[in-house]
Amino acid sequence: MKNIENLRILIAGAGTMGHGLALLMARAGHDVTLSDLDDSILQKALGLVESRLEMLADSGQVDPSRIPGILARIHPVKPPVGAGDMDFVLETISEDVEIKRAFFQKIAPTIRADALVASNTSYLNVFALAPDEIQDRLLICHFFSPPYLLPLVEIVKGPVTDERHVETARQLLAAAGQTPVVLEKFIPGFIVNRLQRALGREILHLIDGGYAQPEQIDKAVLASLGVRLPVLGVVRRYDFAGLDFTEKVLSNPSIELADKDGPSRTVSRLVAEGRLGVKSGKGFYDYGDRTLDEIYSRRDRLLIKTRRLIEEIKKEFWAG
Repeated sequence: MKNIENLRILIAGAGTMGHGLALLMARAGHDVTLSDLDDSILQKALGLVESRLEMLADSGQVDPSRIPGILARIHPVKPPVGAGDMDFVLETISEDVEIKRAFFQKIAPTIRADALVASNTSYLNVFALAPDEIQDRLLICHFFSPPYLLPLVEIVKGPVTDERHVETARQLLAAAGQTPVVLEKFIPGFIVNRLQRALGREILHLIDGGYAQPEQIDKAVLASLGVRLPVLGVVRRYDFAGLDFTEKVLSNPSIELADKDGPSRTVSRLVAEGRLGVKSGKGFYDYGDRTLDEIYSRRDRLLIKTRRLIEEIKKEFWAG
């Protein structure tokens, strides 16, 4: 790929992540083909892109005059879709081994020899599923939802991924306003999901065991980790605590952590009651009569405020 501007990008899958990725790439000036088997999902995705752009405009993140141009760069298409004229193929279909294997097997012969190929999988080893002819330019690019507000992208190298393609992906994503980090090799869950899994184990252990109510756990985290993490991250904070002190804490057996994954009694009960979270209006919390768009808009506006502050912190603290 000779440049990273005005690319032709195929996004396969218009569901939970697809619409956000289409918005992100079209906003960055690229021509996006958004593909999905279900026409209703495609139409819903376009509606979500438009409503999210209006929210971004209201928040000062996008010039309202740019919205028609951004929308015009997104082209909804039902498969089969050829990839012969695409510069970048980004797969974000179902997290199912056989579905992903079939996708890569079918599309690989149509992909141009110099095109970049990536999967948005959050845990699957797609390098074991894709054919040999695309292995040297295949990456995992794991985005976070919503990708137009959460900038992290975990770029994971495959066993034979050419370093040139890693650098192209890094530059492409950085130019789109993202924060790419590179993992040298595949590990299920990558960085953030592994950390979230460990934290989630303890959260649900505290709830299931009756040690603390959900709102008390959130209150505790927001008043401590929530303040410290944007400044120190999760590794640098050990330097501030002192590594000698850290060594003593890690040697203390009195805090016995939950060390196994398994079903949560509380989560299973809530699911059985139809309390599925935001999408059903109730989960651990009750979201009242607000529509999904209202809930998302409130979340997004607060994420924008938080991201602005974190960018200020990074410039002041992390630059040194």
